[in-house]
Amino acid sequence: MIKGTVVLCLALVAVLLLRRRSAALRHRILAAAIVCAALVPLTEPLVPAWHVAVFQAPVVGPAKPLALTDTTIQAAPSAGAATDARSTRLPRLVPGLRTVWGLGTGASLLLLAGGLARLTRIARRARPVADGRWSATAADLAGRCGLDRPLRILQTTHPTLLFTWGLRRPTVLLPAEAGGWSDERIRVVLGHELAHIRRGDWAVHLLAECVRSVYWFNPLAWIACDRLRLESEHACDDAVLRLGVEAPVYATELLDLARLFRRSRHALLPAPAMARPSDLERRIRIMLNPHLDRAPLGRTSGWLVVLTCIALTVTLAGLSLTAAGAPSPGRASSAATAPRVESPEPRAALSIAPASVVPPSPEPAPRQVAVAAPRSTAPGPQAGGSAGIVVTVTDQFGRFVSNAAVVLWNPVTGYGTGDHTGHDGQFTASDLAAGAYQVTVSKPGFKKAVVTMPFEAGKQAKLQTVLALGSLQETVAVSAAAGSVASTGPAVPVARQVGAPPASDPCADTQEDGCVMPPRKLADAKPMYPASAAAAGVSGTVVIHARLLADGSVGDLQPEPGSDADFADAAMQAIRLWTFSPAHLDGVAVPVDLTVKVQFEIVKR
Repeated sequence: MIKGTVVLCLALVAVLLLRRRSAALRHRILAAAIVCAALVPLTEPLVPAWHVAVFQAPVVGPAKPLALTDTTIQAAPSAGAATDARSTRLPRLVPGLRTVWGLGTGASLLLLAGGLARLTRIARRARPVADGRWSATAADLAGRCGLDRPLRILQTTHPTLLFTWGLRRPTVLLPAEAGGWSDERIRVVLGHELAHIRRGDWAVHLLAECVRSVYWFNPLAWIACDRLRLESEHACDDAVLRLGVEAPVYATELLDLARLFRRSRHALLPAPAMARPSDLERRIRIMLNPHLDRAPLGRTSGWLVVLTCIALTVTLAGLSLTAAGAPSPGRASSAATAPRVESPEPRAALSIAPASVVPPSPEPAPRQVAVAAPRSTAPGPQAGGSAGIVVTVTDQFGRFVSNAAVVLWNPVTGYGTGDHTGHDGQFTASDLAAGAYQVTVSKPGFKKAVVTMPFEAGKQAKLQTVLALGSLQETVAVSAAAGSVASTGPAVPVARQVGAPPASDPCADTQEDGCVMPPRKLADAKPMYPASAAAAGVSGTVVIHARLLADGSVGDLQPEPGSDADFADAAMQAIRLWTFSPAHLDGVAVPVDLTVKVQFEIVKR
């Protein structure tokens, strides 16, 4: 949407700057821009990507961070989306916006289809004009303007309908009173309508209506389409004046037609109308100005406009923005290490000891794979037929994550390669044999993302991955003597201090994006064994899912389905008393998932 808006905005600015040039040139610019705005999203997967470094302002986390997932992200893109595969977690608002866009687009296209059906019905009911003056004038004007296409002139029963429409066989629809018009008016009307036909304005108008139906929410699309129709009328007015019709005579005839059609209700018909009252004053003022450029569009100028818009479309389709000072996607990160392949099993990014929070331990050494010498069963890259991929890694705030490990692994051939993302959050691999690859993205403090996608020969796939912050896990053991009437100690859990807040944030001293500071437990409370369960000698285990909020408190406690109610209540009473120092992502306090496993065990005396 943004790239299409840029195209339309540039076209409107160009039209404003060329207001002293001919209307035909301005019309061609707007028509080409509308077509290019429609083609930008379609050509994006087909053109090579290029990057522009922009200034990266400090990012402030939102007041309410996005929710985190509980499991490793896994997806299998379809073959049709192989060149632009994405694994993203979209905000909850996006599906609703898509629904609203789909409803608006459907309603607009339905109105357009209704207008076309109405035009077809009117044309079927119309009859050929019996007055020979119309056919003779049409033949003369067609020869003068070089129009050799077959033409139909039909007369309807409607008193105010004057349109030109049709692709294969253009049709001029005249009102019921057209048989009594003067020769001068016939010449003016046919000169204007034949200009529409020679320029192909109905096809351009119909395409613009389709684009506006898709971009119905964009005000620039409406402005561009309205300006396109107005420039089309100006260009046809210039064509009539070039036939030798005097400007005052043409203006008088146009005013008379506007008076006849002032009650017309056919504004919704998808066809250009000659005497639309809404823009009549401006058209007359322009046609009475003898100093304006009324030259037709030259072939060189027309092709220059088209080629310029095509170049702009291709340029914008492949454009993406990166942070200033980031290395290009083709260069390896300075922090990169040896390529490696890891097993795809999910692993918790953060862990909690029973009594306190500890930082994540270093990851175990992964299984090494020789990148330069894949197994003999894997076909080597072929000239002109190798595959490639660009992986972009961001966090939940949309910021780039640097130094994230990206591993590509072909489970069929056993070939693997990998590296780390740079400061722009990107990893690039090329000269790969075509086939299905498993792409694994991981970094300490985040949950691992695993995507399986096909790589096609001669194409570069794109994958955008959002890494979710890791979850916290703790296991607590509670025991009681068999047959005891009540557990020892007080009847309710009591909170006790177990730690102090960290003195500083280590992420403040590093420029690496995606830096995670794990939380630290400050207050702990041990669950109390339910008296009824202890007396009956019953043991059990419950799992409580909760959220460690950005202020360090614990909320949203939910026991797993099927949990014993007494054990779950006892566990949640204690967990509610826990407090932590908040987890930080790039210096911003964020909530994380918390899973607590409480084991209630009966011990023998």
